[in-house]
Amino acid sequence: MQILDKRWISSLKNVPSIGNFIKQQLSLITSIVILWIIVAILLVISVKKNQGHIVYAIDDAYIHMAIAKNLAQNGVWGVTKYGFSSSSSSLLYTLLISVIYFITGVNEVTPFILNIIFATLTIVLIFIILRRYKLNSFWSFIILLSVIFFTPLPALIFSGMEHTLQILLTIFFVYSSVIILSKKKPAFLEYSILLILAFFITATRYEGLFLILVVSILLIIKKEWLYSFFLLIIGIMPLAIYGIISISKGWYFLPNSVLLKSNVLLYPGITRFLIHSVGQIIKTPHIYVLVAVALVLLIIQYKKHNYFWKETTIMLVIFIVTTLLHMIFARTGWFFRYEAYLIALGIVVVGINLHEYFPERLSVIFNKSLPLKKFLIILVILIISLPLAQRGLTSLVITPQATNNIYEQQYQMGLFLKNYYIGEYIAANDIGAIDYFGEVRLLDLEGLGSLEVAKAKMGESYDTKAISELANRKEVKIALVYDQWYDKYGGIPQNWTKVGEWKIQNNVVTAGDTVSFYAIFEDENKLIRNLQLFSSNMPRDIIQTGKYIKP
Repeated sequence: MQILDKRWISSLKNVPSIGNFIKQQLSLITSIVILWIIVAILLVISVKKNQGHIVYAIDDAYIHMAIAKNLAQNGVWGVTKYGFSSSSSSLLYTLLISVIYFITGVNEVTPFILNIIFATLTIVLIFIILRRYKLNSFWSFIILLSVIFFTPLPALIFSGMEHTLQILLTIFFVYSSVIILSKKKPAFLEYSILLILAFFITATRYEGLFLILVVSILLIIKKEWLYSFFLLIIGIMPLAIYGIISISKGWYFLPNSVLLKSNVLLYPGITRFLIHSVGQIIKTPHIYVLVAVALVLLIIQYKKHNYFWKETTIMLVIFIVTTLLHMIFARTGWFFRYEAYLIALGIVVVGINLHEYFPERLSVIFNKSLPLKKFLIILVILIISLPLAQRGLTSLVITPQATNNIYEQQYQMGLFLKNYYIGEYIAANDIGAIDYFGEVRLLDLEGLGSLEVAKAKMGESYDTKAISELANRKEVKIALVYDQWYDKYGGIPQNWTKVGEWKIQNNVVTAGDTVSFYAIFEDENKLIRNLQLFSSNMPRDIIQTGKYIKP
C-alpha cells in the first residue's frame, strides 16, 4: 500500500500544476477576458443609447435574421414570407440562425451570441497555432491583442454578421493548407479536414473561393492533381447547390448581393475596373502595409532557406495572393467587415514570420547594443501598427453610435411598418430591419430582395420610369427611401407624394441620414395619420419634418 502511495505521489510530480497550466495559457486567458470586457462595455453603452434594446451596427444583419425567421417559421428562404429571394451570400450563417430560431424561437440576440462564440474560438485557434510555431508568451499576446483590436473583433460582433465565422474558418483553412502543402505525403485525415473546411468556407462567404483557388493552384504546382481537383469541387459545391435552387426559383445563379456589389459589374470595362482596383488598394493602408511587409518577408524567407515549400513561406504566399484577388474582384470597407478576414489572417501570418527576427525578451528591445536588424523589425511593426491602430480606435469609438443610428432609422422604420402595414406592398432601399420587424410585401428598390429591380439594373434600364412602373404594377402603398440615391436614375417619380422625413443625427454608418416617406397607392392623409400616431413613440433625437407635423 505504501509502495502504491509513493508511486502515486511520484506520478503527480509529472503532472503540470494548475498554476503552471494557467501560466502557460495566460496570454490566451488574458486576451479572451479583454475581448469580453470590451464587448461588455460597448454593450452597456449601446443598450443605454437604444432604450434598452440590443441593436446591430448595420442593417444587413437583419436581412440574415429575416431570412432565418421566414425559413424557420414558413419554410421560405426569402426576406419576406411571401416568396423566395436570393438576397444573402452567407448561406451557412443564415442557416445556422434559422436552426437556432427553429429550436428556441425567433429572437434578436442569436447573432450577437454566435459572434461572441466565433470570436472567442478564433482567439483560441490562433493561440494553438502560435504555440505550434513556438512563439513565446509575450509575442503571442501581442498578436492576439492585434487581432482583437485591429480586425476589429468587437465591432464585427456588433455587426451581427458572419465575419467572425469567416475569420475562424479562414485561419483554420490556411493553417490546414500549409500543413498539407509542406508535406510530401499528407495524411488522409489532414486532407479530409481541408475538404470539410473548403465546403464551409465558401458556404460562409463567396470570397472563400479566392482562398480555395490559391491553394488549388499551389497543389497543382506540387503536381497533386487529384487533391487540387477535389478541393475545387468541394469548395464550389455549396455555391453550385444554392445556384441550382436559385435558378429553379427563377432567380440568378449567384445571389443578388454578389451580382450587384461585384467590382466587375459595378465598374464595367477593363480600364475602369483596373483603375478602381488600384484605387481601392491605395485607399486601404491597413491592407497594403500588411501585404508590403508580407512581400518583404517572403523574399527574405526564400533567400534564407532557398526552399519554397516551407510552412511559413507558404502562408505568406496564400495571404498575399488571396489579398490581391480580393482587392481586384471584391469590396472593402462598410463598417470594417469586407476585408476583416484578410486583416486577421495577415496579422497572424506576418506575426509568425516576424517572430524569428524579434527579441525573445522585452528587455532586449531597450538594450543599447540592439542590432540594426532587430531595430528595423521593431520599426516595421510600428509602421504596420499605425493604420491598423487608427482602424481599431475608430471602430471602438463609432460602434455604439452605429447601433444608435440603426435604432433611430431602420429599427424605427421596421416598427412603423409592423404597426400599420403588415402584409402590404411597400418600397424601400434598406430592407433588413423593415423585413425582420415589419412582415411586409416588398419592392426592394436596390434589387437585393426584388428580382425585377436586379434585372433592370443588370440590363442598365433602371430609371425613374422603371421605378414608377414597378411600383404601379405591385400597387405599392408607400415608399421609405433616401432621396439622393435616385438622382443618378432621374429622381423620385413625380406621381409619388412626399409626406414627411426622418433625420438622424451623428450618422456614422447608414447610407443616408434622412429617410423620406411617400404615399403612392395610399391616400396621403392615411399615411399622415399613421406617422402622427407613431411619432409620439419615437426617440427624441430624430428630427421629423413634413406634412404630418402639426404646426
